[in-house]
Amino acid sequence: MKTALEIVLAVVAVGVVLAILFMDPKGSGLGAISGNATVFSSRKVKDIVLDRLAIVLSVVFVALSLILVVFKF
Repeated sequence: MKTALEIVLAVVAVGVVLAILFMDPKGSGLGAISGNATVFSSRKVKDIVLDRLAIVLSVVFVALSLILVVFKF
């Protein structure tokens, strides 16, 4: 049981990292200094899906971590 939960935790951790890495940058970064900032932009379906996926996987990661710690599997 412990090994299965740890494997799922590792897969979820990789999923969170990949979901965050595939997101488009939200801000303009250093481009705002020179006036190249884009203030208003429409969100693409990919961005919305990746945002929700990252949130859900993060919640699952925290829940699995707490389960493994609290129940001391």
